[in-house]
This record gives sequence, C-alpha cells and structure tokens, in this order.
Amino acid sequence: MFQATRRTRRLAAVVGAVLAVTATGVPATGAEPRQESKPPECEEGWCPVSLPRDPAPEDITGLAAVADEEVWAVGRSAAGALTLRWDGRAWQNVPTPSVEDVKLRAVAGSARNDVWAVGEQRDPTTRIRTLTQHWDGREWTVVPSPSPADQKNSLSAVAVAGPDDVWAVGETESTGDGRWPENRPLLQRWNGRHWTVVPTPLSEVRASFHTVVVRSPDDVWIGALVGSPFEKRIATALRWDGRSWHRCDVPDKDGVDRVGLGAAPDGRPLLVGVHRYSRNSARTRVWHWTGSEWTKVTVSYLENYNGDFGAPAADGSGRVWLVGGPGGGTGGLFEWDGRRWTAIEPKTGGRGRFAAVTALPGGRVWVGGKFGRTDHNGLVYARRDGSPSAP
Repeated sequence: MFQATRRTRRLAAVVGAVLAVTATGVPATGAEPRQESKPPECEEGWCPVSLPRDPAPEDITGLAAVADEEVWAVGRSAAGALTLRWDGRAWQNVPTPSVEDVKLRAVAGSARNDVWAVGEQRDPTTRIRTLTQHWDGREWTVVPSPSPADQKNSLSAVAVAGPDDVWAVGETESTGDGRWPENRPLLQRWNGRHWTVVPTPLSEVRASFHTVVVRSPDDVWIGALVGSPFEKRIATALRWDGRSWHRCDVPDKDGVDRVGLGAAPDGRPLLVGVHRYSRNSARTRVWHWTGSEWTKVTVSYLENYNGDFGAPAADGSGRVWLVGGPGGGTGGLFEWDGRRWTAIEPKTGGRGRFAAVTALPGGRVWVGGKFGRTDHNGLVYARRDGSPSAP
C-alpha cells in the first residue's frame, strides 16, 4: 500500500507575536503593543505561525482541530500549563484554571463549546494525580477524575466520541514490593456526569496506555506498551467494539519504547512504534491494520533513519502525516500523498522535535513541538490549503 521516497524541504523558523488576553481568551483592549518581527514567507505550502509570547510557549504537546476555524493547542509555558486557541486569524492565549504544578499533554473536542484537555498535577505530598479540564465555550474548568495509584496517575491522551462519551488514557505507578514501582495502564471514560475507571484486558498487567483513537462510539482503539520501563516492552492495541475489548499485538520482536496510533488513508488504524537505542538514537516502524492483523508498512527511508516519529494523522482525503524528529536533530515530518512518503525537514532554529499533529479535510494541517539551542520555544507550523483564512 505504501512506498517511500525522500525529498527535503527547508522551512523558516517561527517568530512569535505577542497578544494580551482577557479571562476568556479574547484580546484585551488598550494592551501595550510589543515589538514583533515579520514572520518569514511560507515555503512549499507550510507556514510558520506566530504564537503569543506572554507567557512564552516552551512546548506544544497536543493539538486538536475542532472545526475549520477552531483549533486548540496545549503544552507548557514559562508560567506553567498552556492552552492556545486558533480563531481563524490568530492564536490566542487562553487562561487555564488556577492550579499549580500542572502538565497538559493532550487535547480533543467535539464542538466549539466542548473541548477536553488532560494531563497530570503534582500535589503538595509529591503524589501525581490525573488532571482533566473542560472548555464550555467561555472558560476552562477542572473536572474531578480518578487517581487510583498511591504514587503516580497520569493521562497522556484523550478522544471524544460525543458530548457525553469521552475516553482518556495513561498510566499509574504504585509502591509495589517496595523496591520498584509497579506500573499499570489507566483508562477513564466520561459519561456526561463524571469520570470512571474502565477495566481492560491489561488492567492487571505491567503496561501503559499511550494514545486513544475514536472511529465511532463502538469502534475505539488504544495504543499500548506491555511491560515495565525496566524491561523489553511490546506494542499492542486494544479495540472496543461497543461491548468488549480485544487485544491486537504488533509482531515487532525488537521491542518498543513509544507507540502512536492514528488513521491510514483507508480509515483503518495506523500504528507507529519507536525503539530507542540511546538518547539520540531511535528507530521507527509503521504498521497498518488490515481488519484482522497488523502488517508492516514499507517506508524504506524511515526504516534506515535515525529518528523518533509518531502521532500519525490523516485528513480524510488520502493524506497521512507522521511527526517527530531525527535523533539529536531539529524535527521532521513524513507525508503520504496517496502514492509515496515524502520527508520534510523544517529549519526550526534549534534542536528538538515535533510532538503533535492534527489534520482537517481539504489539506489544512497543524504541527507543533519544541525547539531551541539553549532555552526551548514552542513552535507551530500550518500547511496552507489556499483558503483566505489560511495563515
């Protein structure tokens, strides 16, 4: 189905702009203007997009396109947790709830007034608790969520099936035998009133959930790693058919350290497994679900490429994107256009990697991550689709 080729493109670095915002994320009137540089021109259809600089973004960890002119980004800023909203013209910094020591890792939504962001919060006792917050169209509100373990409870991904049907995944760590913490996967579901922990076939196994994808209310997929961080781990997926969970192991014998899950052009799941050899050395493999098993996708350049790629996204019209970065490099993307894979290597101005991608039908794609030679800066690129409001 897939074949690979290489074509390198160079994009200019992002230059941030400053926006002052009110409590609801609308630009404040009378704010003192700040000096900003003119953003570089778009190249090859990809455009660097200015981000608010107060507070300065340090990392973009999650992106979600809720509508054509409604895109959300979450991550970290110099002041703490960060939420940004694209309104069709510019990114705005939207204030988060006054909760200290928070990390936001993912965001998803079903409508302009129904957006969820998830992550973790460290409490005064150093215990880490899950964090879920909801956007109702006016403000963010923290919503209580279960934290069953005595040490760590973290959420890494969220997906929305409907206003009253939301899934969030992550992992927990408990004291265990006193020598090594015991890690367990964590799955939570929102029913319109509260979050509850949902059992799965891996609930009592050393494992972690990394990502969740909703194809329909009765077709939900979870990307997981089985094993502890101190041993060889295998990649697997769990599929919800509306009644029960089914385990679908990936036949990768080399072990996997990180897993991503998205959609292929045919709508079926695409799984990406990353095996890290060292801090600056990694191998990425791509797998496609045929309906009964995982088959390896041939991406010859990626196979021999020292890079950590994942977070696949499809636009519904035959294109797929993988984002990440080369080992110790400056970030990169792979694009499938229906015929071949193309390598895209942006000039981001420093070391780092892309961590998030979201795509809309018609060609609009957003990617985000962190880059910098010393201090990291959160950056966002958009793939121009030719519409008047495109950045």
